[in-house]
Amino acid sequence: MGMAKVGTFGGGARRATGGGRAGAARSGKQRSGAEGVIESGTPSPELTAKLEPRKGPAKVPLNTRVLASTEARLTWLVKDRQSTVTNVVDVALQEFFDRYRVPPADLDGRIIEQES
Repeated sequence: MGMAKVGTFGGGARRATGGGRAGAARSGKQRSGAEGVIESGTPSPELTAKLEPRKGPAKVPLNTRVLASTEARLTWLVKDRQSTVTNVVDVALQEFFDRYRVPPADLDGRIIEQES
């Protein structure tokens, strides 16, 4: 399925090439009968609001390879819980780090050393 793959071999991350609804809205192109696009080809304010980046903590790409059985379980969980690979992996890693008492990091990704 490839759902657990976060990047490509060699470390290069994949990026959307403008396909789909978001790509059409960014390029200003209008499909015939496209909802939310003003006749000039400019996205409506409602469509623009839906396409704006979500606010939240900064995320960085993570490229890794997992066993096929792990990917199958991850794919099942994502589908069953209507979640995303990113969210599932982040929660799993946070729990793993907590179990091994890895110090927390600040929002800039720096480890916060705790004084004993």
